[in-house]
Amino acid sequence: MRFINSIKKLKNCSLAIFAATSIAACATSQNPNDPYEVVNRKIFIANMTADHFILRPIAIGYTYVPEPLRDAVSNFYNNLRDFVTLANDILQLNGSDTMHNTMRIAINSTFGILGLIDVSSSMGLPQTQTSFGETFKRWGWTNSSYIVLPFFGPATFRDGLGFIPDLYFNPLFWITTDAWFSWGIFGLNLINKRAMVLDQEKLLMSSLDPYATIRDIYLQKNGEYIYPQESGTMESESESLDELIDEENGESTPKTRQVSSQSNQIDELIDEENRLQAKAGILPVGGAAAITTTSSRGESAESAFTKIESK
Repeated sequence: MRFINSIKKLKNCSLAIFAATSIAACATSQNPNDPYEVVNRKIFIANMTADHFILRPIAIGYTYVPEPLRDAVSNFYNNLRDFVTLANDILQLNGSDTMHNTMRIAINSTFGILGLIDVSSSMGLPQTQTSFGETFKRWGWTNSSYIVLPFFGPATFRDGLGFIPDLYFNPLFWITTDAWFSWGIFGLNLINKRAMVLDQEKLLMSSLDPYATIRDIYLQKNGEYIYPQESGTMESESESLDELIDEENGESTPKTRQVSSQSNQIDELIDEENRLQAKAGILPVGGAAAITTTSSRGESAESAFTKIESK
């Protein structure tokens, strides 16, 4: 019975995520960072409206709870989150982080009283987080479009699908069978997280476009942001910087050698032209060209130049 209830919860969550991603796929935009911006903005407005009238007032009231109790709640959820991170560390074949989070879970779950006290961080074992979306990325799914999920907020298709396996990795998914208790645990975690970012509201509201601000921060944080650039501009700037560095170090770049060879060719052409001019009786004097005519007796260029100087 417990397994069936767990499957039902997973099915409902999967349908919600699948519906959101399907709706987002119906409209596209020209922004490479946000191809489904039209639908994403509508979902963002709905999320912000629900936050303004429901979640935010509750989060403000939650701040009146004594800080030690709020810290204990945060530590409890962080300890559960470590199980999700540990499972993904194993799937990513990350040996060092696997040992790190195994020690965190063991210490906080015992000495920390089921994670209510973060003993591990005080021992030099800070929390690290990863998700199944990151596991997808490690397995080769590198590029994924940005979407906004109802209630969950900013994500990508890859990270949105990654929510489903991460539910399996959370111990509460297997421990709790009562739907009201599960939603209560989820709601308390949501309120706690919302209360932690109340101080950042002024920064967000001062932005000309809060939607774009949240999107760009999320994409940059996850390494998904596509920076605009003109064709060839970045490459030429990079080459110029490399050349300056090489010149500073006294090294010759291929482009510098090319310029040097072209300069040598120009010098050779000038020398050849001077020789031809000398034969024709055009000689450089003091940086200008002095024109002489060869006598009918067949005077050489050198004797003609001597006569000019003697005068």
